[in-house]
Amino acid sequence: MNEIDKQLIQLKKAFESGILDENTYRAAVKGLGGDETNISAGRDALLAKDRGKAYTTKNSQVGLIGDNASVEGGIHLRTGPDKPDPAEILGIYRRTLTQSIKHLPLRGVDVGVSDPCGEQKHLQLDRVYVELDTRTEVPLSDSGKEQRREEKELPASPERDRTRLLPALEAAVNNRRLVILGDPGSGKTTFVSHLTLCLASHAGEGQACQLSHWPEDEADITPIPVVLRDFALWLPENERKAEPGHLWKFIVSRLDSLELARAADVLKDALEKGKAVLLLDGLDEIPTQEKRRFVRDAVTAFAERYENSRCIVTCRVLSYQNREWQLNQDDFPVFELAPFDEKKVEAFISAWYEDLSRLNVVKTEEAEGLARRLLTAVRRPDLWRLAGNPLLLTVMALVNTHKGRLPEARALLYEETVDILLWRWEQIKTTGEERLPRLRKLLLDAGRADVDLKKLLWRLAFEAHGKKEREKSGSLADITEWELSKALAGLHPEKSLDWATRVIETVRLRAGLLLEREPGIYSFPHRTFQEYLAGAHLSSQADFAKKASALAETGSFWREVILLAVGRLVYLAGDSDKPLALVGELCPAEADDNETAWRKAWLAGDVLLEVGMNRAEDSVLGRDLAKRVRKRLADLIQTGRLEAKERVASGDTLAKLGDPRFNPDLWYLPDDEELGFVRIPAGEFLMGSDKERDKDAEDNELPHTVELSEYQIARYPVTAAQFRAFVQDSGYQPKKKLGRGE
Repeated sequence: MNEIDKQLIQLKKAFESGILDENTYRAAVKGLGGDETNISAGRDALLAKDRGKAYTTKNSQVGLIGDNASVEGGIHLRTGPDKPDPAEILGIYRRTLTQSIKHLPLRGVDVGVSDPCGEQKHLQLDRVYVELDTRTEVPLSDSGKEQRREEKELPASPERDRTRLLPALEAAVNNRRLVILGDPGSGKTTFVSHLTLCLASHAGEGQACQLSHWPEDEADITPIPVVLRDFALWLPENERKAEPGHLWKFIVSRLDSLELARAADVLKDALEKGKAVLLLDGLDEIPTQEKRRFVRDAVTAFAERYENSRCIVTCRVLSYQNREWQLNQDDFPVFELAPFDEKKVEAFISAWYEDLSRLNVVKTEEAEGLARRLLTAVRRPDLWRLAGNPLLLTVMALVNTHKGRLPEARALLYEETVDILLWRWEQIKTTGEERLPRLRKLLLDAGRADVDLKKLLWRLAFEAHGKKEREKSGSLADITEWELSKALAGLHPEKSLDWATRVIETVRLRAGLLLEREPGIYSFPHRTFQEYLAGAHLSSQADFAKKASALAETGSFWREVILLAVGRLVYLAGDSDKPLALVGELCPAEADDNETAWRKAWLAGDVLLEVGMNRAEDSVLGRDLAKRVRKRLADLIQTGRLEAKERVASGDTLAKLGDPRFNPDLWYLPDDEELGFVRIPAGEFLMGSDKERDKDAEDNELPHTVELSEYQIARYPVTAAQFRAFVQDSGYQPKKKLGRGE
């Protein structure tokens, strides 16, 4: 049996298992030189499944069918002489939903695991999912206090015993409508996917996962997930007033595209009865103001129309500060996701290697040791601050699985992950010319190298990120097949579209950096990958500093792109000059007094942190810029510029840069003549309780005058840096060694 026959058999298995749809299967078979016999064989095998139900086909489509059903224009659910059974329709909907989301969204974990032409093994979402917390603190029950002391071996503490972080799922249980906010990669989409999976699989073929705190009387609630960027793209032009029907018609259109049109009535009934939860992901991925307002109003109108059902909306933190994104907080309370703590990092790494062991990617006896080594690696100070981000932790686990080590900066992490997704997705095990991965062979045929394809992807990512009217040419991370074909043909010496088509087909089937979300529409695995690739393009520009500064003026949308571009320049190109030039552009000596200028100063501080203060201060220019940025950020905080959340974040940046208001040589006390203390003159002081208001007050507690001598009191509360200086200088030993973040 030759290699093509083997691949045809693998494709057939993939089609039978439901991983590949028929259009993908047909295209792949033809791409390998197969014929209709192969396609028919795969289709016939699929038709023989599903527990003896009757099937038929029409125009190369497959679907459930019955005695009296029509097949004109497509496939429909079995009707028979009576109305279809709503429970059966709902079961089909749930199974379809479960199959589409049960695997970890990030592909490319292992050649044997993630190659769609391989054995179809995948990391399972429910096996590696770690419950997310919000930043909201709530009272801690008595039983919870004892459990926390046992788990963390902490002494009794009034602060720790009073509160705990509210889990995101518990927030969703307690509030029938809410907004979940999070930083890039914080787990917003994964939270929605996991909740969808658990609820969809509950009434399906075995419950895939358990939901703690979820009310028993709502265990059979039906999830309805919606990607809001797709909704924005679908919206007709020139719509003026948002109505509930807009979102409902979009849901129906998606059901129809999945051959689930009959499920529409069942889902609508569930919405009416309060037996559904609408999961709206990515409110921040609708950049134009007109569409943004329309989608926001459409969500509000739909939630009010189906007020008995639950509704969860996700959005990035910084984007939601803009009023254009915000929903009524009385109706949609806001909860922000917290980063992973140490316990959750450990849980994820352990689950990661347990599932790799299940898939035989690593040996069972080695899994525990590998997990322990990865946990030790991510504890490096330069990586530990990244480990709390679920996406970045996943990237680190992915790179560590393949490389056996972790690089020192997130730009390097993304670069190595991009290489994995592009070049290690497949392994051709034959000899001779086929020894090379097919994608590399196609590039060599065109006289091109890896870097040429990567630079093209950088540009496409940059353009996709910067489109002004995305509803006309694709949503946030979408690239049309025509755009991709045209760009790829430019790499071929004869501008061959046929060659470009073969590259696209190879990328679609055997690479993981561009995913086909729907026919003719491609996107990157996660928005942060798009931002890194866009940053790579930006970093390659000769006038990098001016272009990046201009992009920063448009708002937070380009912030991550700029920081990733800086990281790439520093860690991959060894270039600190361009980033320092950007700091000068963002924070000039004579800066304006407006919100844009203050935000650019804050970004300048984060650019310096990305460069590294030791590197930045290697030069006179870097030292002068660092001093300028510190002063500017101190002014920002003291004068109360920007929104409170942004001001807090800029304060965190200033603390890492070194706050000039505090003197490190004097125990980090304020750097003024009085060291932050205020003199209180001598005099009388009236103290005591009012007998009318406090009936239990003792006689010696009643109002009386006390003569006080002059004394001093600190202007500000004690900071962590000051307490650390006290501990180091005095030799004081706390009862427990302080950990990270304590």
